[in-house]
Amino acid sequence: MPTNQDTLQSQIQTLLGKKISQFTLRGKGACNNAYSVETHEGDKYIVKQERDIKEFQPQNDLSVEADVAQRLYKLSLTVAIPHVVFVSESPKMYCYEYIAGDMMREVWASLSEEEKVSICRDLGRFHAEIGKRFTKQMAYESRIKIDESPEVHPEVSQEYNELILSPDVPEEFKMLAKEARLIFEGTMGDVVFQFIHNDSHHENIIVKDNKISGIIDFGNAEWGEIAKEFSRYIRDYPDYFKYIVSSYEQESGNKLSYKRLVSNALLCGFIDIVENYRRGGKDKIQAERAMATYRKLINAVPDNL
Repeated sequence: MPTNQDTLQSQIQTLLGKKISQFTLRGKGACNNAYSVETHEGDKYIVKQERDIKEFQPQNDLSVEADVAQRLYKLSLTVAIPHVVFVSESPKMYCYEYIAGDMMREVWASLSEEEKVSICRDLGRFHAEIGKRFTKQMAYESRIKIDESPEVHPEVSQEYNELILSPDVPEEFKMLAKEARLIFEGTMGDVVFQFIHNDSHHENIIVKDNKISGIIDFGNAEWGEIAKEFSRYIRDYPDYFKYIVSSYEQESGNKLSYKRLVSNALLCGFIDIVENYRRGGKDKIQAERAMATYRKLINAVPDNL
């Protein structure tokens, strides 16, 4: 008797117009499932399918995400974007050609210093390029979110207010978070708005032969403040994000406030840091190190940057 997965495979095969030789569940996300597909001709694809039960409502549904990817692909950017081959509304899913490589987080430790810096500079150029070439009109047409507020995101602000009042959050954590909030609010004149990937982290950056082979997953793409784009880079690669930012500035012509970028990253990640601290053990040590790193980054940047 056919299973749901058998039925899905049959639907995908029909939409591809090619006979499938391998069909496996590649990953199960909070909102979507990802399937790896290979045809008898040897062609490889990834299919993202919307889950019936989602852990949260994504910013963009799959049809919007696919539209964004298609628009970016047509721009022939210097970094590869998934080539969408079909979009389905029932079931809701889209399929794109497989981009060979590994997630950046899996290969980062094996890269040389020169290769790490080169990848960071390529990332900076990528964010500058999409900012220049994916226009605000295109953002409206693709139905992504347009957020031109320079304020702290409402959810981040709510979490911040709750944590500042929480008795189990260390006072030194609270003091640094308050300083970050003041910096962020004091740099609203330094805001740059453009099209942003908005989820460009080391699981969505694909690396092959020690170079970026593609960037995937535009489910959170929006027209918004560029500071959001660099938040995860600062969190995950605090010793390297400066190369991303400097490359972005050089290619875009935009001058960014480093203190605004760092303060935004701290505010956005504050809840995760506190939750690690509350878990104790190694997670607590990691949280303390993260706050020490943010302190170092904030102190290292002159007030006028």
